[in-house]
Amino acid sequence: MPQPLKHLGKNLFERIQTFFTGEFDRVLVDANGKVPADYGFGADVTVTAEELEGKKGGVTELDRLAYVIATVEKECQIVPVGALKMNPLREVRRNEGFKGLRGPAATSLDNYVHFRSVLSKEKRDLIDRDEGIFNPQFLDLVSSDPLKGAWSVQKDTTESTVLIRNKLWPGYYSYHRTNSSIYGGLYIGSGIRNNDLPFMV
Repeated sequence: MPQPLKHLGKNLFERIQTFFTGEFDRVLVDANGKVPADYGFGADVTVTAEELEGKKGGVTELDRLAYVIATVEKECQIVPVGALKMNPLREVRRNEGFKGLRGPAATSLDNYVHFRSVLSKEKRDLIDRDEGIFNPQFLDLVSSDPLKGAWSVQKDTTESTVLIRNKLWPGYYSYHRTNSSIYGGLYIGSGIRNNDLPFMV
């Protein structure tokens, strides 16, 4: 799979509000930076040579898919606090001592972190000072996300499993079985970002 085109994503991919066609080689932006009119954009969409990042054959639906996958992973993959640890070699590993979140703590976004490279300066500084080693708070907290209201937390009918839904990327779900080391997540969405969310929360 091709590497995601980061600069192009904000300008184009996140504005696409149509389903994937399944034609991986379908050209979305030709080599001249022109976007086909049948892909849901008006004449105001232009793509510069710099944004194309050397894509001589243009940008295809496969490039869009790579961008969506990378973005969903970056913005949505979360784990309970303490489920991962950083060892003295600065490697992130599963924490074999993690026994799960308990009671009300399991439904608080303060107890979930993003499973990605750290973005916040505070957390980066903590890691640079080697204070992230065996520190359960070394990753970015979900509750610190700039867009408030992007997550929905609820328990299942047995009240033993917490389900966390992402509203920015509808179709992403994370789960954690309380009092256990079981957690995970999956994305079964359409690949369309909910750009209206900031106006809905």
